[in-house]
Amino acid sequence: MLKQIFWVFIVLLIGIGGYLFLERSQPGVPERLSFEKEWAVDTIRVVKTDLQPTLYLSGKIVAAREADLRPFVEGRIIEIGDNFKEGGIVSRGEILLAIDPFNFKASLSDAKAALLENRSSKDEVLVQIRKNQALSETYKKQEELRKLELERRVTLSGEGIISKKANDDSNFLYLTSRQLRISNDYETQRLKAKIKRLDAAILRSEVRVDIAKRNLDETLLRAPFDGVLTDISVAIGKWVNSRDYVAQIIDNINLEVLFHMSDEQYGRITSLGKLTGRPALIVWNSGVNTIELESTLNRTEGEFDAASGGVWVYASIHPNNKLKDLRPGAFVQTKTPDIVYPNSFRVLESAIYSDDTLFLFNKGRLEERVVKVVARDGEHLIITGDIQDGDLIVTTRIPEVAPGLKVRTNLE
Repeated sequence: MLKQIFWVFIVLLIGIGGYLFLERSQPGVPERLSFEKEWAVDTIRVVKTDLQPTLYLSGKIVAAREADLRPFVEGRIIEIGDNFKEGGIVSRGEILLAIDPFNFKASLSDAKAALLENRSSKDEVLVQIRKNQALSETYKKQEELRKLELERRVTLSGEGIISKKANDDSNFLYLTSRQLRISNDYETQRLKAKIKRLDAAILRSEVRVDIAKRNLDETLLRAPFDGVLTDISVAIGKWVNSRDYVAQIIDNINLEVLFHMSDEQYGRITSLGKLTGRPALIVWNSGVNTIELESTLNRTEGEFDAASGGVWVYASIHPNNKLKDLRPGAFVQTKTPDIVYPNSFRVLESAIYSDDTLFLFNKGRLEERVVKVVARDGEHLIITGDIQDGDLIVTTRIPEVAPGLKVRTNLE
């Protein structure tokens, strides 16, 4: 038994010894060398200068004026203009539709007849006044002569030369001539008052004639300005009145752009002066064509829009033959100059991390800098901060970006 235990112990020792020999005698694994990764990056050399970015604002074309067309008088439509159709382009004063003028011509003739009658009555009264004025001189002289005759007879009657009856006859003739003169004068005054009433009647008749003429003219509905027609809703034979809507006309020559400006943008621009009068470039992408139109900012809406956090601004588009194809409702882009930022830098947006950090290229390593973004200029940002004129700014986005990271660039 002891002998068996001894041999087992010998076998274990031999096994352990062999394992230790093999462990120590195996060839060593060479250590791997670690290499630092180097990133290829794009850089730009910044220049400190006074920069004026451009505000890129989205907007839409609106008509400077538009009007709902309604007839001015009541009647049946008997004619429609050649351009009175959906999308029809019309000129100021062009006839759009005509209403049956028969009743209006009759009203004008009746008003003219009344006016002529009143004028004739006035002429008749004026003739009578002139007659009375001529008779007034005759009656006055006759009265004076009979008064003298009466005075002589009164003297002779006192001396007993003529009878009392002759004296009374003379007095009667004097009073009769005086009565004729007074009656004639009162009749003249009455006729002059009648002239005033006739003048008032003539004035009313002239007003009726003017109204009748206007109503007759307004049987023709004309375009109030150059524009394009839309929403047509009438046809020949339809009976219409002044409350009926027949179409809408939109001014397609005097167009404006309506666009939104944030509180910050509005405050920035108006801090240096009025917003009105500033230039703006309108860019309209119409299919394969891009049309640029000049405009001028002219006004804002009456109050700020709390929902959008800004204000709506209008710009008037300068007259241009390219406007013939432009219509209200088209979406456009508005470009207008921002304020000037002195001693600032322009960099690509990809260069900025966390809104306030960028990295310089310095001897093959990244160097962190804190900056302030003061404005946006398209795909670029306007910044100020801890950078110098001529610094190389890294514009490539690096997921593992960190100060001291090894990089290379072609602009060293």
